[in-house]
Amino acid sequence: MYKKKSGPLPDRAEETCGKKQQICIDATGLLAWRGALAGIQRIEDFMVRAALADSDPDIEVVTLDLSSRRFRPLENFEMEELGIRELAPFRLRPGRKRLAALRSAFDVVRRYPMAKREADQQLARIVTEGRPGLTCAMLRVMLRAYRLWRRGGLIAGLFRPGTADGEKGPGYSKVLISNYVMVGETAAELTRQGSSTAFLCHDMIPTIRPDFVGKGRMQSVFGPNLEALVRSGAAAFCTSDAAAEMLIGHMQRAGIPVPTIHRFPMPSLLHEKATRLGATSGLDTAETVVLYCSTVEIRKNHILLARIWQQALDEGVKLPKLVCVGRWGWMVEELSAYLEAHPQLGKQIVFVGPVSDEELIRYYRSASFGVFPSHIEGWGYFASECLDFGIPVIVSTTPSLIEATGGLMPAIDSTDQAGWYAAIRRMAEDVAWRRALSERIAKKYRPTAPPDSWAALKAGLKATAGQQ
Repeated sequence: MYKKKSGPLPDRAEETCGKKQQICIDATGLLAWRGALAGIQRIEDFMVRAALADSDPDIEVVTLDLSSRRFRPLENFEMEELGIRELAPFRLRPGRKRLAALRSAFDVVRRYPMAKREADQQLARIVTEGRPGLTCAMLRVMLRAYRLWRRGGLIAGLFRPGTADGEKGPGYSKVLISNYVMVGETAAELTRQGSSTAFLCHDMIPTIRPDFVGKGRMQSVFGPNLEALVRSGAAAFCTSDAAAEMLIGHMQRAGIPVPTIHRFPMPSLLHEKATRLGATSGLDTAETVVLYCSTVEIRKNHILLARIWQQALDEGVKLPKLVCVGRWGWMVEELSAYLEAHPQLGKQIVFVGPVSDEELIRYYRSASFGVFPSHIEGWGYFASECLDFGIPVIVSTTPSLIEATGGLMPAIDSTDQAGWYAAIRRMAEDVAWRRALSERIAKKYRPTAPPDSWAALKAGLKATAGQQ
């Protein structure tokens, strides 16, 4: 099994790279993400922000250099993108001169001629300090042209290979890589470099239930990348006991020794924000609303809810309006076809798409109860967030959702339409049962403060860095 564990910086980041216990949080995925934060991105945003705000000199935030495929400290403009002036202005360092940055960019291209197009974009952003526009676009083209020229000359034997292969990256004791890097093509290569890695294990769904992921790159690289990381000695930080069990089972089946596993408590991020805003109490609304917050995809089982609401219409039963929050994802053809074939559901089920934190807080405060019929999860943030705001939620029997709700909420098999229909009707009609579940939450459940979650994560990283 596994063990459950729960000042100004130097002017130049390079001066901190050789510290014995230095640990780093990778911001590559967060910097690359565009759109509303949800799920994995929300957790990575929490970790990066907590690390930036931490004055511990052994804590660094890094990103993957796409040319050398090694981690480097963030540039000032990258920290600005993450809101550094509000979080921790002490982390800002003297900016590099534009000419020096330009020379460095061309030198990087000379040493790493085989890097891809994304590396030129990254270098152009560094030189222009993240400012988009004509200058950045022209510089990207110039760097690409120079790289192709160097590459062609190297292949033709006109140039001697650079020193890239013999270089060593910074001496970080432990880098907690982002999910973006973990499922990328560089993950296996990172295991062969000097920096030791750790990874977040949200779940093993791409290997356990590939039918919920679809045939694509994600499905093909997830398992092999994870196995390469574990073979290299990478530690795992699991978001739930259920995710840890998934990871252990996969490695045992693959004949790979189980890695060091840390379980850290998931932070109640939205509730913490609602507390700061003074917006945690319930709202009196004229209309009863049932809430479901998740990406709309086959695994989340929205189709079951659509069939239940249609069954209620067919039987003349009035159910509350169902509000589905979240962006549309993949493998939703069956759901789309069902909704199109039953247009009357448009008044009973509303898909509002991704919303702001403030809007989502209002939905939680207004909802009578939540539903989470997902087939499989690594944690299931919506389930725990319902309890954060004191509202009952019906969950599926997948272990992670029972774990996320502390076993306090009714759980029904995700394929049992009759059971779900009966539970939803009871929750909507039996006010006393709903109130009893709310009282159970108030007595037995407490949200996890983000600082406590960060402290556990940081302690685990330092412990694995010390064991290395």
